[in-house]
Amino acid sequence: MEEVEPLMSHPNAQLAGRLRQLRESGEPRLSQSMVAKALGVSVATVSSDENVARVPVGRLAAYARLHAAPRADTEAQPRLADEEELTDEERTERDDLLAELKALLADAAVPAPEPASVPGLASLPGASQRRTWHFNDGAPVRIICGQIPPAARPRMGLADSVNYTELFTYADVDALVELFGHIRAENPALDVRFLTSANITSDDLSAHLVLLGGLGWNQSTEWYNRQTSFPVVQVEDPAYPDGEVFETRRGDKATRHYPKTTDSLLVEDVGLLVRTPNPYNQARTLTICNGVYSRGVLGAVRCLTDANFRDRNEQHILDKFGDVPEFGVLMRVPVHRGKTVTPDLVNTYSVIFEWPEGT
Repeated sequence: MEEVEPLMSHPNAQLAGRLRQLRESGEPRLSQSMVAKALGVSVATVSSDENVARVPVGRLAAYARLHAAPRADTEAQPRLADEEELTDEERTERDDLLAELKALLADAAVPAPEPASVPGLASLPGASQRRTWHFNDGAPVRIICGQIPPAARPRMGLADSVNYTELFTYADVDALVELFGHIRAENPALDVRFLTSANITSDDLSAHLVLLGGLGWNQSTEWYNRQTSFPVVQVEDPAYPDGEVFETRRGDKATRHYPKTTDSLLVEDVGLLVRTPNPYNQARTLTICNGVYSRGVLGAVRCLTDANFRDRNEQHILDKFGDVPEFGVLMRVPVHRGKTVTPDLVNTYSVIFEWPEGT
């Protein structure tokens, strides 16, 4: 991604400029992509921090540690030092630098963006609250599903059936019905459509995109993996032939996260929720709702559509990440007697991994 000069007229200009100076003044000079990898965020986030974004205090702490106590991984790339690695001198320098960055943040006193001006945020009576599925820019929304292979479809999903029903060709229909209804209710005036990954057009790629499902049947997931650099990927595992498991990557360490079964019955799936700018149109959003199995996909959807949990989970996202343009949550999705239970993100057991980690 091309680096952009800070907008010096913005009230965050001093903080943005200082972050840029720290990155460029070290030996060797760090690129935005190197800093992004070390902090576990995207290049877009680092670029935003060095321009006009309101940087969360938690990420300022990560910046301070990165620059006060430089370390390199096995490939000579910068990484965050563990707390126990720091010397007394480095801790002092880290604390001083963090105090300086916090002071610049306080001096900027940048007000939070008006909810009506930020995709995913909107006003509610008497309060300001995040609404991930509300889009107020008038742009179309496209929900992209995987397509069930013909050999796995019911008879009504085959084109030569007199009772052919196209929805029988769609994967993750439970999640699709739940999400399509919710987005239509949140955005009654918008052009909201769903389609399979085999039918995407160039016009669809410029919309707000939602990807449902994983590697197995949604061809778009592979496209998303090529376009983004999040520290969570979905991989095939021979022990789980009917789904793909998630793997988190921190430096050189990779950890796989598996669903749970009891007496061959699924009792807990793993779900993934990601929000990021659309790589093909930065003014629009890309959202991924994924799972090892279909219940994980549905759980990732329902955590922000279920009337009993969505406000609570939206507040958790707002408190954790602020107004950063991208975030991700890998979560446990309970399954009770075959029914998907909505994850409660406030419950620490529900959250496996969140990023950006510095927020």
